[in-house]
Amino acid sequence: MSIATERTLCPICGTDNRNDAKFCQQCGNNIVLNNRYRITRAIKEGGMGAVYAATDQSGKRYALKSLIDRFNDKAERDEAIERFKEEASILRELQHPQIPHVYGDFLHGGRYYLAMDFVEGDDLEDLQRHQANEQFDEPTVLRWAEQIANVLDYLHERRLIYRDVKPSNIMIERKTGNVKVVDFGIAKLFQPNERGTLIGTPGYSPPEQYQGQATPQSDIYALGATLHHLLTGRDPRDEAPFSFPPVRQLAPNVSLATEQAISKALEMEISKRWKSAAAFRAALPLESLRKPKPKPKPQATVILEQKPQKPAMAASVGAIPQPQKAAPTSSTKPKPKPKSQPLPAKPKPSAKPKKRFRPWIPLLTILIVGVLLALGIPGMDQKILNLFNSSTATSVTPIPQAATTRWVERNIVVSVVEGTSDTEIANQLKQQYRQAIVAEFGNTAKINEALMTFVGGNPRNIGTDASGIRYEVTIRASVAIPKP
Repeated sequence: MSIATERTLCPICGTDNRNDAKFCQQCGNNIVLNNRYRITRAIKEGGMGAVYAATDQSGKRYALKSLIDRFNDKAERDEAIERFKEEASILRELQHPQIPHVYGDFLHGGRYYLAMDFVEGDDLEDLQRHQANEQFDEPTVLRWAEQIANVLDYLHERRLIYRDVKPSNIMIERKTGNVKVVDFGIAKLFQPNERGTLIGTPGYSPPEQYQGQATPQSDIYALGATLHHLLTGRDPRDEAPFSFPPVRQLAPNVSLATEQAISKALEMEISKRWKSAAAFRAALPLESLRKPKPKPKPQATVILEQKPQKPAMAASVGAIPQPQKAAPTSSTKPKPKPKSQPLPAKPKPSAKPKKRFRPWIPLLTILIVGVLLALGIPGMDQKILNLFNSSTATSVTPIPQAATTRWVERNIVVSVVEGTSDTEIANQLKQQYRQAIVAEFGNTAKINEALMTFVGGNPRNIGTDASGIRYEVTIRASVAIPKP
């Protein structure tokens, strides 16, 4: 339906009106919201409000989220409105490709509205209903998981907790297939008599959230529950609270690495979960999504694949020399060839052409060795002897093992004495990270030092102990891990 033919929907009574109308023909409500927006259709509706598709005078499309005021106490209402404005202001500052941008908030007809980017797509709860056994394949879920974890990491760095990760709050754009995380829980502000951050969704929310507490690890638990649901088709809302069987028990094709990462995210105790969304993301086998497609095997040569051709045709692409046959025993003697045209030597097809001898190479080598010995560099004579060791030395040179490269994040804590410089603190943290990698993957694991970074900024002072001042940071680096 084009903008010109769209109808204007009244959010109060639901009546369709002409696109140029200013007031609802049924209830008389002003249907030009905030003197700018016209609602064209309802996307979702619930007890706390609804989400609408809307346009402004220029034809730009928006999503309007409405929240219904259900307060009876004026003081509670005033507090909720103040908190709504504060959180709306925070949302307007968020700039992330997986978060719809919020343009503004306003009050209209007893309802509070947020105007944000319109996402052309469907949420995962709707998409899951059309999947066989309500299960998505692992590569697809991992691609979504990476983007959701990026959003959570972005929020947690800004001391914001999402509190309600679940399939219905994650939309997938139709054109790109990318994630958009929607519904930032502002509805909780308008539910009176609820304690703190208790609001969430049963089945996806962790135990501490039912006690009015929420931490970044609460979002990690909810993300783990969401990924578990998407991979297995098992809806946690229909099961006993906090019960999640191993993923591969329900979806055997899922990798062990994914199962283990999700299991740790779903630990009951906060301290046993991943320390950050970035750590959870790093534990997922995301490198499998980025492996280049194998190159096609080289085809056989043209000569081997061609059908047999007449001798004249074969000569046009170069005939392969054949070994000469023994002299015929017949009495008929072949005509002698002129001496000026001697027979060509028998070629050896498999023999490699001999390299041309260059006498200047050994002479130059001797000259360089003599100069090094003349300089008297300590230990140089032994190094030169090692170079000229027996020719069998190359036969025992270890063959490098094949390795897989992936990003590895670890939370590192060190204790330093008072007055230690920032550079030395950073060096100690990096050294501790190196030791952790060796302890986990062995001495043959190689860290790309150039790509080693501190996630979330500089190391944090987290207090003191008997050893000194404690500093903490999450370090991320590319590690080449030899395959067993």
